[in-house]
Amino acid sequence: MDRAKARSIALRCSVVLVAIGMLVYIIHYSLGQFSTTLSTLPAQEITDYTILSAEVYVFRDEQVITSESPAPVQYLYSNGERVPRDAVYAVTHYKADATPEQVAALQEQLDDIGEQIALLESSDKAGSLITSLKQNQESVKQSYYRVLEDLAAGTYKNALSESRDLLSFMSTYGMLTGTYSSSQMIAALGLQRQALLDGWGGTRVSYQTEFSTNFEHKCDGYEGVFDYSGVMDMTAEEFYAMTEQVPASTECAVGKMINSHTWYAAIPMDQDSAEKFEMGGTYTFSFIDNGGTELPMTLQRVLEATEEREGVLIFSCEQTPPDFSFLRTQRVQSVVEEITGYRVPTEALRVHNSEKGVFILEDSSVEFRRVTVVREGAGYYIVQTFEQDAVAGAGKAKYLQRNDLIITAGRDLYIGKMYG
Repeated sequence: MDRAKARSIALRCSVVLVAIGMLVYIIHYSLGQFSTTLSTLPAQEITDYTILSAEVYVFRDEQVITSESPAPVQYLYSNGERVPRDAVYAVTHYKADATPEQVAALQEQLDDIGEQIALLESSDKAGSLITSLKQNQESVKQSYYRVLEDLAAGTYKNALSESRDLLSFMSTYGMLTGTYSSSQMIAALGLQRQALLDGWGGTRVSYQTEFSTNFEHKCDGYEGVFDYSGVMDMTAEEFYAMTEQVPASTECAVGKMINSHTWYAAIPMDQDSAEKFEMGGTYTFSFIDNGGTELPMTLQRVLEATEEREGVLIFSCEQTPPDFSFLRTQRVQSVVEEITGYRVPTEALRVHNSEKGVFILEDSSVEFRRVTVVREGAGYYIVQTFEQDAVAGAGKAKYLQRNDLIITAGRDLYIGKMYG
């Protein structure tokens, strides 16, 4: 074979080998492009909330009514009920030789009877036995859960008071399912109460209103500590001094008059939390120790923080829901901030040409969309919506939009990369 022919064959073989090599490379490249595993997630709008959890201290316009000596009290109006002017609202039965234990035991019996009469009278107002039973069943259930919550929180005094209410609800439910009418049961309970008082004897002292007001049976001893008249003038130091005082004795307390429907809640909080509230603004607070009852409260004052203590925000409220318990201290929660935007997993956020954004899959091709981060959460970011970016004057075409397929996992991503 001559040398020219040999060179021709060698050249042809080289061309074939190069062609085969290029084909293998193209196939490998194509397989790499179309077989890479991707994870995507559509851009969806969510709302993230910042919730403040705090403890409030309650200030009310309270006037404590006392007797000269400890004595059982017969209440002629339900707890918290509005009492008209010149009406007798309570009667004490003083007995000189009675021990404090005897007084407390009779008072507990009188309170139980009074609670059952009030529940039966309320059932009569409901309009039907079925409605009454349903309402009483709900009262039993709610009271039961409040007992459990108090025990879990370690507030044993509240749990004891609530457990007594629970027994009254259960007893009333038993009466409603019996054979007697509500009026017959109320009459029987009235006779039972009168028999207890007749057996006790003692000197009767009646208490009469001078003007129409709401009357509550129980006092906590802090009525003279948390001064309602000074709530708009006190300093943070004075407020914290109140929280450290011990309550006064309630041994001779008959009850207390509530002379104003406006009440105040003082809430200590750190600077960051306090800045989320504006003077004169009205905010909804959920009262955890009142079954989550929600009430609107208006910010009236901000007491400046001291070197040792946080500042205190003073809110006012004009509402008193039925059966709302005015515990002196209560746990509350409030939504202080809402952020709305698209949810972007942390691993999807990228930086391209010094701009924050995400890679998306659009018509089998990788594209880049800019984002504006407004909050960082646990494992995710919240970024502005397309509409929010547009309002801010950002260029529309390059920003993330609703339902764009965000690439959350993928190798060697770049703009224009194709996926089958």
